[in-house]
Amino acid sequence: MGWGQSSPPTHKRVRNMVAYIRFVSRINEWVGKIFCFLMIPITLITSYEVIMRYIVKRPTIWAWDLNIQLFAALTMLGGGYALLHNAHVSVDVFVQSMTPKKRALLDLITSFFFFLGCAVLLIGGGEMAWASWTSRELMPTIWAPPYYTMRVMIPVGTFFLFLQGIAVFLKNLMIVLDKNQEV
Repeated sequence: MGWGQSSPPTHKRVRNMVAYIRFVSRINEWVGKIFCFLMIPITLITSYEVIMRYIVKRPTIWAWDLNIQLFAALTMLGGGYALLHNAHVSVDVFVQSMTPKKRALLDLITSFFFFLGCAVLLIGGGEMAWASWTSRELMPTIWAPPYYTMRVMIPVGTFFLFLQGIAVFLKNLMIVLDKNQEV
């Protein structure tokens, strides 16, 4: 190839995309599997609260607040895991008859909205988390546990979701360009 000519997309670029997809997918798989165990204390705390409230007639002041915080962590940090496993809510009736290539193209086009939503959550959630953290905000309840720890989960979880969104984008790009490899 002579001077001034650009080289065609190389296999190295495809290998780098596949490496990124695998790396991010492993991170989100790990985070999802770790944080799914939060369902155990959520279930136990809920059961304890039901027994204390309806059988013993002595409700707790902390169970609901703690469950809110645990569920927030589970929900926010599980977003990337859900995207990895295609578990987010979607309207498949429109795309179920499309070929994989057409579906990938549609996903590439509509990914703008996904990344816009992530940007809003990262920026807005980050500002909210920072303000909450610096003021050491407490939940407005009787028990009043820290609120800032829960609010930090918004930008952290969105970051994992964003990374997985890039991986999905790259996977769809490889399908559209017929560069699909086992990922």
